[in-house]
Amino acid sequence: MKNMLVILFIVLLTIACTQTEQVTSPRIGIYSANPFYFTLDGEPVLLLGGTDEDNLFNDPDAMMDNFNVYEEIGGNYIRCTMSSRDSGNVWPFGKNEENLYDLDELNPEYWNRFETCLIEAAERDIVVQVEMWATFDFYRDNWLVNPFNPKNNVNYTAENTSLPTEWPHHPAREPQPFFYSVPLQNNDTKVLEYQRAFVDALLNISLKYDNVLYCIDNETRAPAEWAWYWGEYINMTAEKAGKTVYVTEMWDPWDLHNEEHARTYAHPDIFNFVEMSQNNWQEGQQHYQNALWLRNQIKERGGARPMTNVKVYHRRGGGKPNAPWIGRDRWWQNIWAGCAGTRFHRPTGGPGLNEKSQQTLKAARVFTDEFDIFATEPRPDMLFECQKNEAYCLAQDDSIHAIYFPRGGNIRLRVDDQEAQRTVRWFDIETADFLPEKTMSGRHLSLTSPDTSKTWLVLVEK
Repeated sequence: MKNMLVILFIVLLTIACTQTEQVTSPRIGIYSANPFYFTLDGEPVLLLGGTDEDNLFNDPDAMMDNFNVYEEIGGNYIRCTMSSRDSGNVWPFGKNEENLYDLDELNPEYWNRFETCLIEAAERDIVVQVEMWATFDFYRDNWLVNPFNPKNNVNYTAENTSLPTEWPHHPAREPQPFFYSVPLQNNDTKVLEYQRAFVDALLNISLKYDNVLYCIDNETRAPAEWAWYWGEYINMTAEKAGKTVYVTEMWDPWDLHNEEHARTYAHPDIFNFVEMSQNNWQEGQQHYQNALWLRNQIKERGGARPMTNVKVYHRRGGGKPNAPWIGRDRWWQNIWAGCAGTRFHRPTGGPGLNEKSQQTLKAARVFTDEFDIFATEPRPDMLFECQKNEAYCLAQDDSIHAIYFPRGGNIRLRVDDQEAQRTVRWFDIETADFLPEKTMSGRHLSLTSPDTSKTWLVLVEK
């Protein structure tokens, strides 16, 4: 690569000079008292979100609109795919006079947009989950215009690399050779050289900020060696910079029992949190049970780590129509399964930050601020006379019970201290208000929602 290090330094220096202020970013960590959750500046944090784009950084106007709404409703979690395939986006590389990309020339506009996103997020205590390789940018029509395509750049050809100039396949059906470049696969050194340069440019910016999580791919079918290579590369680069980072991978199978997901949760030496978004194709009780199954697997294979859902769909899959209520149910269930983060997917696969998403997010923040959710754990065993998908329980010993009713209901809650008085406060998510409290006692508390026409939460405290 011609003077790549010099060029990288000059471009990143140019980008740095465009930033007008120094920002101290909040530092993300893992909560030692309950490692299924993150901390921000040492305090446990629940990551809640829903945005109108998955690559907000590359749409600056949409980014600021969403950030302004976040300040009003308590949002603190965004997805940042390093994607360039939408109208108005820019690609990470510059072009020559023949309109071909030069992978040795970084595009300052792209990288300035990225750093601006990290700065604006840091100022608002927003956690940014970066996805390095935006999978769908490398397939079908998007591959035809991608700078890494041999026909679009001056740096290599289809003849001296393993890359095709066309790849008309869906990522879930046939992964393309771009994702086989690593040494234990195709060992395509020419392509890998430029892939590393792209990741280096990203990390040179992102490692300055401590509010960043790293996810390698989007719903990938790439080989395990690809994920492990980049996971180790990020960790190694961060270690050299004296930084602690949090890295995961997002596999494509919708069933968390698929062994591909074990490539993440069974390797805590590489991946210190677990992205489980594809479970959000599941519905109802199955969605919840799969999340609890994964939670147990994580504990058994490396110890408790945060579980995130950076995209929650309202699609049902299989050609079925969208079902916004099912999307919201998945989003709420993630909280009641003890997940560290949940975020509505962008349209059309999700609702984005529409009015209903804003209402839901604000209600979740108001409710979870009323008790120490980080001291609770999922306790389905405390509910009985409970139908499938009727109610879900988080509990802290025998003192606090928070219950989510997707469509209202009538269940019984088992408690240990039958003599104790307990306050019961029903919460209306549509108004984000608690109803007047009642008191109850007894071994089995009968809880009947005010109605069965909408979602209800209830907080029972000793």
